[in-house]
Amino acid sequence: MSNNKIEWIIIVTEKYQESRKFYRDILDFKIVRESVNEEFTQFKLGNLYFATYGRKQVEKLVGKKYLSNVGSTIFTFAETDNIDKQYDELKTKGVRFIIPPTTQPWGQRTAYFLDPDGYIWEIQQWVKKT
Repeated sequence: MSNNKIEWIIIVTEKYQESRKFYRDILDFKIVRESVNEEFTQFKLGNLYFATYGRKQVEKLVGKKYLSNVGSTIFTFAETDNIDKQYDELKTKGVRFIIPPTTQPWGQRTAYFLDPDGYIWEIQQWVKKT
């Protein structure tokens, strides 16, 4: 395949309104386009678009039999310069962390949280090994 660029990530949500508010209000993603009647919201994140799309609407597009359960993907934010501060800020906003900041054996500090549908998000920071 000659096209090796990803332009979009679209998650299928069973909780469209809750998901829309989570990404807009908690993670401060900026909405660039939406159709609430079609349960679709598009955000711009640096070099790509991220969107939430209501499960019932996607079923109309591709069929119910092709949709699996949600939450089996990990999305990772670009490296932060202070993961503990970012963790505290997100916790204050009510984000549900499943793993707090932890220094991994490979020299990266990671923390994991869930969105309203159970998709896994990672915040991360590389640290020097001592």
